[in-house]
Amino acid sequence: MTSLLIVNADDFGLCKSVNYGILEAHRNGIVTSTTAMVNMPSIQHAAQLATEQPLLAVGMHFVLTMGKPCSPMPSLVRNGILGKWIWEMEKSDQLPIAEIVQELHCQYNQFIDILVNPPATLIAIIMYI
Repeated sequence: MTSLLIVNADDFGLCKSVNYGILEAHRNGIVTSTTAMVNMPSIQHAAQLATEQPLLAVGMHFVLTMGKPCSPMPSLVRNGILGKWIWEMEKSDQLPIAEIVQELHCQYNQFIDILVNPPATLIAIIMYI
């Protein structure tokens, strides 16, 4: 039977407690998919858990506002970390588009390396604060 409702749990890979929460919600029939953040500290843990749940669709959450980048991004990092200052750069029309494109490609390739399969979905959350 085809699902009529998809319930996605974001931030797979953020930390072990989030990973466990997503799996628990999936096992209880609440969550049908998740989106993984490949530049987060617990992505390997998330990938291992995902192998135990073949019915959990795992998509990719592109990240440009937190964590360590997967590629060199000298214009977007501070102390080696991505942050929400990207919005200030966007407002002043100073986004390093080539670096962003390279990072998105790198994150996609890293997703496939870590989770073996291509992502079921792709998302990017854009929030102006």
